[in-house]
Amino acid sequence: MITSLEQARKKSDAGLGKIRNYAEVVEHLDGLKAAEYGEASLRRMKELDQCLGGITSKVDTIVVGGTNGKSSAVHFAAKLLREEGFNVGTLLSTHTLTYNERISRNFESIINKSFTDYVNDVINAAEINKIAATTHEILICAALVYFHAEKTDVVFVEVNYGGKYDAASYLTPKIAAVTRVAEDGKGLLGQDLDAMALELLEIGKNGTWFISAEQSKLRLQKMKAWCEDRGMKWAMPIRKLASLPYVYEQLYGRTASLGERIAQIYVEDIKGRFSPFLRGNLLATQKGQRGRPTLEAKRQAELNPIKTLKGFWNEHFNLLRGRFELLDKENPTLLLDNANNLDALSNLFLGIRLVHYQKPVKGLALIMGMTKATNAIEAIKLTRYLLKKVPGHVFFIPLVGSDVAVHDGQDLSVIAKELNVKAKACASLAEALEQAKAVVDERDGLIAITGSNGVVSEYWKARGIKKF
Repeated sequence: MITSLEQARKKSDAGLGKIRNYAEVVEHLDGLKAAEYGEASLRRMKELDQCLGGITSKVDTIVVGGTNGKSSAVHFAAKLLREEGFNVGTLLSTHTLTYNERISRNFESIINKSFTDYVNDVINAAEINKIAATTHEILICAALVYFHAEKTDVVFVEVNYGGKYDAASYLTPKIAAVTRVAEDGKGLLGQDLDAMALELLEIGKNGTWFISAEQSKLRLQKMKAWCEDRGMKWAMPIRKLASLPYVYEQLYGRTASLGERIAQIYVEDIKGRFSPFLRGNLLATQKGQRGRPTLEAKRQAELNPIKTLKGFWNEHFNLLRGRFELLDKENPTLLLDNANNLDALSNLFLGIRLVHYQKPVKGLALIMGMTKATNAIEAIKLTRYLLKKVPGHVFFIPLVGSDVAVHDGQDLSVIAKELNVKAKACASLAEALEQAKAVVDERDGLIAITGSNGVVSEYWKARGIKKF
């Protein structure tokens, strides 16, 4: 018999459930399996949803999956919907320093007390009903309860991994989006990109709008047929790049354009509201209006200029922490990027080349710590190509406190030597930073710290930063 959330609270008050403080909640989440990809995850989500009174159907959700760029797509689309006046919630699948970063409302992370109360309630409901939920599953449910209580209009949920068997796939989203389909090294979805794409599509349901920034036209045709066969509403795929500042347009232009389309579909097709801003129109031409605008319409447009997407991105563009994060106040400049697969590393290395073309980098040092989910040989080949364009040095470091298998720095340096890449293994991030600073120009050099989310976390912790 499923015990509801209210019943779980009463049992908690009676001593059958545990009242945890913030540190105990975090410790509990750390002790759970982070996520699981399989049918069991969907069964647990169904049981948790019943405990929570069907919370998954009480909030509009938009689910975003793909190989790379998921959290950035969420970030961009959320910014646009907030600009349109919606209260927007976002649930990311990873964090850098604290779990609070994953749950934000109108770009403000959930406070410790709310995080503790909502997550503890879901933990107790799971324990009383003997549901062996993962951290990912608990946070999805706790976030939805929180967002519902805060009267949030729409919630973005980032898929942890894959599509069909991810916990987020239990939801019935208004919109489902897939950023990119590329090999990520984990192998759970196989090596066939077409088969991988179809599995990623299963985050959508009958009646869901579907949009993708995938670049293969042939794959998009297959995705379109698959979606339409299952009653999804296929939206025109993303072709153009959003007008972002230099460097970022090439790196995140298609992702931002995906965010623009997600926002437009939600506002116009789901909420039935006309948005000249999201359409990018110079004049507010209503749907169905024909012919040239009247003189009065032109006059009003001059007096009350409509916001444009280009103007919005020029004024309000930013990225999430750890996504091509340039710390240009440091000497030398530091670049933090949580790229953890080959596709993401390719994008990062393109960004470094663009920075170099804009203003020549006088010495590049790459500090890399990677999990075994990343193909070391292919990653070092990508690094070798980068170093032909931007000469520099590579320092491999071990990842501290990772809950997954990691590459040994010495092993990586041996592989690099075999591929004619000069690299050195360091015992720690601190040692690598010291040596990196010695080989780049203090003013115009660049040190990039990358390879995983863990290495970015390690950097901030070494700086004594406990929360953003």
